[in-house]
Amino acid sequence: MKFANESAATAYRVLNKCAQEMESAGPWRWRCVMQNGTRMNIAAAMEDGFLQLICRPDAIRKAALALEDAMLCNKTLAGGVKLAMNSSSSGFHLRTDIVIAEEQQLLDRLEWALEGFHEGNRLLLSSEVLDEPTSPQTAPDADLDERLRESSWSCTKRGPNNYSVELDAQAAPPAGIRINGSNLELSVELLRCGAPANASRQALALFLLTATSVLRLVRAYAAQTEDQESYGLQVSLPTSAGSAEIDHALAALSIAYRMCAREAAVLLQAAAAHHYLAAHDHSTTDNHQKEKEN
Repeated sequence: MKFANESAATAYRVLNKCAQEMESAGPWRWRCVMQNGTRMNIAAAMEDGFLQLICRPDAIRKAALALEDAMLCNKTLAGGVKLAMNSSSSGFHLRTDIVIAEEQQLLDRLEWALEGFHEGNRLLLSSEVLDEPTSPQTAPDADLDERLRESSWSCTKRGPNNYSVELDAQAAPPAGIRINGSNLELSVELLRCGAPANASRQALALFLLTATSVLRLVRAYAAQTEDQESYGLQVSLPTSAGSAEIDHALAALSIAYRMCAREAAVLLQAAAAHHYLAAHDHSTTDNHQKEKEN
């Protein structure tokens, strides 16, 4: 098989190593069967120097996971994988994007992503929200200091393994960069509020999960405390991620913030939220729960 560039050839070799079955689905697109305890059908595609992976496991047809719970799970889902929705609101799927640097890096990232697909599959079967993230690593990581200095972004150190950086997005708050367990998390907050109305909560979840399906690298998430809820955008990388991957992550966060911030703020208004849900044929009673009851 001939390829127009080395990145496509690298993607093919790595997928061929990991897949039990693999067939072409078009130029730079493949259908793969991966198995590591659970057999999974994954659609793989080369797009703009990224390897895009999408999985629609059988568990999705049985899932009763609420939109709001999917947003909570996106903050902790392993392997940089994200729960997303199609614009048709036809249900969840799992997806991720991997920067292609070289063959061993891509092989490591693909194996890491497969862990996330398996976790997402179990999550959809159980419909349980994942545990909160582990405490940030406290031992200073000098290597991370060096990789951030080598990146194209000016990062400010806030504490051990904790940094901030100004995104290329007007009115965006500083993004945070921190090590959390085995993950390097890069995130920016969209909004924080007291408990919003149910319509706003569902409209925000529907909008952000749909946006997640088209955002490169980025997943939208929600977090809750006793008296507040927050919504944000996150890229999760392995702690070994290089400066080029960090560059891509921060650029992706900048684009995602520009795409989502204004609309998310508008959906806090109950009237706007009801109009948005009606336009997408989605009532404030979660569609997945209705399907389960039927």
